[in-house]
Amino acid sequence: MARPEKEIPPEALMEVAELARELRALRRRSNLTYRELASTSHYSAAALSLAASGQRAPKWEVVEAFVRGCGYSGDLRSWRRIHRWALASEAGRKAREDVGSAGDTAEGDADTSASADTDAVTEAPSPFPAPADGLLALVQQFVETHPRDELQRVTSPTVDRVHTALALCTTAQDVLSVMRELVADKGLTIATLEKRSGRIYQISAATFTAVLNGKDLPTTEFLHIFLTICGVEEERTLIWHHTVTRIKIAALRHRPSPPPAAAPVSAETPDRLVSIVRLVWLLLLGVVVGVSVGLLTFTATQSISTGTAVGIAFTTLIPVIVRSISTKVWDR
Repeated sequence: MARPEKEIPPEALMEVAELARELRALRRRSNLTYRELASTSHYSAAALSLAASGQRAPKWEVVEAFVRGCGYSGDLRSWRRIHRWALASEAGRKAREDVGSAGDTAEGDADTSASADTDAVTEAPSPFPAPADGLLALVQQFVETHPRDELQRVTSPTVDRVHTALALCTTAQDVLSVMRELVADKGLTIATLEKRSGRIYQISAATFTAVLNGKDLPTTEFLHIFLTICGVEEERTLIWHHTVTRIKIAALRHRPSPPPAAAPVSAETPDRLVSIVRLVWLLLLGVVVGVSVGLLTFTATQSISTGTAVGIAFTTLIPVIVRSISTKVWDR
């Protein structure tokens, strides 16, 4: 039984670790041991194991032999890109180390020579300049300033450039930028994405273009299809979904709350008060009219009984009038 492969060192450069991780994943998918791979790639098992160790960037010839030996017959452009990033990362670290050692030497010299050396170092351009606030610069700073166990918690058992970049994403634009970078890393085109999506759920090229160049986070379903057709292994998709969910929650928490709605002023209350006043007024008016008509009748006829009967007759009409008006008012 083959011995388990050593883990990639957490202190390894991100790009070198990513190349090693991809080589290891390819060998596992081909079900080959390093000894079996050596017979097909014409490199020793030790050289192939070192290439996938993450300790340093191997030569391109070794990477090509490794990939072809695993039976991969596709385009090597994505592999060249990953290898080129690994070499660039190593060169950048070497340049930083050289600058640091030159600075230490200059400190022990005389003031004049120290000033001259410092000017020379300052004027030396970086072989691989990058924006100071760019995503990769932030990732590198994150790796250099965080403890090893914390890196393992937020990324994966190995330091992974894409995973670490996702851990640092704070906006939808950050996530979309990493998605576009993933497409470039895999050497894919929008047409290829459209064709591959047909195996799961057909998505048009226009939709891919709109999402990747848009401003909003992708839906869970779109992200799942996108990662699947880009060849991202299932266990590596979790941090993508976690990142998108985290940013969505943050956006909801920081969304300004709408001002409390004012209580609606009901027009029913003043209308009912007016109706009640009107009914009371009609009631009083009816009583006054009944008494007045009764007195007029008594004066004209000189008959108390006749005046009283007429007054009572007018007064008895009031409940009917009030009932009719109140029914119409309260049923409105």
